[in-house]
Amino acid sequence: MAAPTSKRKQIAETRRLYPYGTLLFSELALILAYPFFTQVANHDDLFRLLAIVVFGSALYSVLGRGAATKIAIILGIPAIIIRLTNIIHHKHILVLPDEILAIVFLGYVTSLLVYTIISNPSVTADILAGAVSAYLLIGITFGLIYMTIAGLVPGSFKDTVDPAKNFTPADFTFFSFVTLTTVGYGDIVPWHSHARSLAIIESVIGIMYPAVLISRLIGRQGPTRQD
Repeated sequence: MAAPTSKRKQIAETRRLYPYGTLLFSELALILAYPFFTQVANHDDLFRLLAIVVFGSALYSVLGRGAATKIAIILGIPAIIIRLTNIIHHKHILVLPDEILAIVFLGYVTSLLVYTIISNPSVTADILAGAVSAYLLIGITFGLIYMTIAGLVPGSFKDTVDPAKNFTPADFTFFSFVTLTTVGYGDIVPWHSHARSLAIIESVIGIMYPAVLISRLIGRQGPTRQD
């Protein structure tokens, strides 16, 4: 009974239009398309709007998983609604709930994606896209966490080039990926102890994720080809 059930689940997954590929495309749009609009008025709102597209794609990527999907919907719908309301009305009281809901939702989806990719017996192009998507979600989620810390504890981050700079959501996302990939340009530095601790955690994740997860996927593909 377990084999037919598993087969039906895989068929249901393939009927959806590349859920992980869709998520990956939305993440790349957030990262690559945003710089073209930096000179546009309210460009920070545009960045947040692109983030909503990522939220929707993340929700789409975990559909059809029973209770896990229900939890994702319970977390994701309020996150999307609060963010849209914040973009439209710019209420200061909504900033913290917006960021916290987004962090919880993306953190849950990222964990679910990593678990699904690890437990999936087959390696397809969409599964590989899911592995990359989860990696990018880690960077985006930590960017939100850094932005929340900066809002709660002003001065948590310093810009060594422009000390008086006011950081934008895109700046925190940039710093997050620089930390995740351990590039460390040094233009933005964590100044507060909490920010430094999180930067350490993210850099460790950035090192371990490719080494453990991607190698596991390739290792699983090897025996398949031999068969």
